[in-house]
Amino acid sequence: MTIDDLLKTRYVKYGRGPNAYDCWGLSRVGRVELFGREWLPSFVDIDPDDKEGLTVAALDVRRAGAFEEVGFVPGAIATAWRARLCVHVGLVVEADARLWILETDVGTGPTLTRPSQFERRYTKVICYDN
Repeated sequence: MTIDDLLKTRYVKYGRGPNAYDCWGLSRVGRVELFGREWLPSFVDIDPDDKEGLTVAALDVRRAGAFEEVGFVPGAIATAWRARLCVHVGLVVEADARLWILETDVGTGPTLTRPSQFERRYTKVICYDN
C-alpha cells in the first residue's frame, strides 16, 4: 500500500478500511502499511465526535505504547488539540521530498496537508512516535 492508495480512500465515521477510514483509522493503517509499525488499538467504539473519548484514547495509546514527543518526523502521529481536548489526528509522511500530514475528515476526505497549515488550524499540535 502506498500514500496514493490511501489518498484514494474516503472518509467514513468509524472507518477502519480497506476503502474508508476516519482520522484514527487512516493514521493507524498508514503506520503499519507505510512504516512497518505495529498495529495500535482500533478504538472503533469511540465516536469521532466524542472529543473527550478521543482525548482519553490518545493519552492511553501514548502511555501504553511508550510514545514520546517528537518533531514532525515520518511515521509520527500528529495529534491536534483545541485547549485540553485532542480533536483530530494525522500521520506524518514524506512525499516529493517534503513532509506532509496524511489526514482525513468529513469535509475533505483523505488529503496531504503541510505541517504549518495543519498547525494553524489547532491550539497546538504534538507529534508522538515510539
